[in-house]
Amino acid sequence: MPIDQKRINGPEGSLPYQIFGKNRDKTFEDRLADVFDPSGKRKCGRKDTESRKYFMKLGVVSTAKGSAYLELGNTKVIVSVFDPREIPKQNKFRELGELYCDFKFSPFACTHRKNPQTDAEERSLAAAMTKALQPVVCRHLFPNFQIDIFANVLEDDGSVLAAAITAAGLALSDATISMFDIVTATTVAVFEDHIYLDPTLAEERICLEGGKRGNHGVITLAKLHTLDQTSEIRQAGDISLDKLKEACQRLNEVNNEIAPVVQQMLVSKVQKHMAEIDLEEEDEPEEDKEDLDATSASQVSVAADA
Repeated sequence: MPIDQKRINGPEGSLPYQIFGKNRDKTFEDRLADVFDPSGKRKCGRKDTESRKYFMKLGVVSTAKGSAYLELGNTKVIVSVFDPREIPKQNKFRELGELYCDFKFSPFACTHRKNPQTDAEERSLAAAMTKALQPVVCRHLFPNFQIDIFANVLEDDGSVLAAAITAAGLALSDATISMFDIVTATTVAVFEDHIYLDPTLAEERICLEGGKRGNHGVITLAKLHTLDQTSEIRQAGDISLDKLKEACQRLNEVNNEIAPVVQQMLVSKVQKHMAEIDLEEEDEPEEDKEDLDATSASQVSVAADA
């Protein structure tokens, strides 16, 4: 792999700081005890059905057509959407437009420094994000065009794909891209008989590894609220059919709770924009009146001189 000469790399004989950490020699049982107590409850104090707090903001990237910033606990994602452009290197006419999604972790987003080149995990998350957004956008209005969507993870503390999909839906709305419905996404982690809503990164790793337990894994579901349709389900791990059905029902319920928050964000954005337009319209008549008075005064002075 070529070396990036523009970056200052550490010395060749350096050692990663993780080998000096407390978690270096911990077994799976020890790491499990750090996250869950013996009864299966979370050590952080949250209930199994309790999510972390959301923070959303629109229009954070000035150079993009639309953008959104979303915080979910310590997980921080920013998504930018740009104007439709012609599909490059395309000879055939496409009746439906395309979505190009790029999913990228910042080098400082994870415990281990991310490589500048796109890796397999980022490509997999980008593909899942594309599948989740394709049923949402009115692609028939953009024939032979594509819309570029860039997701950048500033900090990864679990549920990063769900946060990126929700932020992408907000960014598409901020960019005034025609959509069938708003899209939201949520993640749950399954471990034995427990279903944990909105898992952290440590909880995700425990549930994905599973040890020698029964059900274990992570499920992410994206949903269109008004149409009541599921646009994407992503599962990793070993989960029974009954437990998967129960997890999907819980994900649907949580998505229905998040949708009004997203709708309120968009309504507030529109109301703010309309208030700015009304303020501009109020200022225009005063300026026109001042120009008219100045013109009348000049005409009177000219008549007096004559």
